[in-house]
Amino acid sequence: MYIHNNTINSFIEELPRMSRRARHILDFFLETGGTYTDRQVMQELGYSEMNQVRPRITELVKAKLLKEVGSTKCKTTNKTVRILNSLEKC
Repeated sequence: MYIHNNTINSFIEELPRMSRRARHILDFFLETGGTYTDRQVMQELGYSEMNQVRPRITELVKAKLLKEVGSTKCKTTNKTVRILNSLEKC
């Protein structure tokens, strides 16, 4: 897969501004290469509350480092939730 140089440069520029938690979440996506819901990220990384991951995931989506790729029903809440993956996988 080809990733444009502007995208790579934007990614590199964002790294220093990223919080530790956002970096932890992004690294998780990049290392696993999978698609996850916010709740799955929370559980996989060992966090106890959605508010520990959801705002950071939203920041990463806005920075175009993660991408929403669909939706599914959450098994816990039975609500429709987003599915995300890393830019590398998009």
